[in-house]
Amino acid sequence: MEVHNICNKFAITNVITKVMDIDINLRINQLIVKLGFNKSTFAVKIGVSQPVITHITSGRNNPGLEVIQKILLNCPETNPEWLILGKGEMILNNKLKEQILKDLKSDIYNSILILKKELKLLDEKFEILKHL
Repeated sequence: MEVHNICNKFAITNVITKVMDIDINLRINQLIVKLGFNKSTFAVKIGVSQPVITHITSGRNNPGLEVIQKILLNCPETNPEWLILGKGEMILNNKLKEQILKDLKSDIYNSILILKKELKLLDEKFEILKHL
């Protein structure tokens, strides 16, 4: 009985995984259309070969992390949560993009301040060591 339940759980997990894989393949296809590309021009845009996109959109292959990263880096208007999980809107709205950019600028500014402080401390230590 236990083996039967494990097999059923495994089969259900495989079905769910397949459905999720198909969903991301369909979302990539929808994104290509929404952005006004064909498979070939989209492949060039994100920096992969055209067969990679064809295999993904046909359902033959699933997109790997590298392809997903390339999509998000080269199509920044794409909502990562939508692409990966199917939640939310396909395209980020301007307000959300502005908030993300504002947060990013703030993070960069804070990082620069920290680096400046660390550089100052290193300069002070260097001066001390020079005089030893």
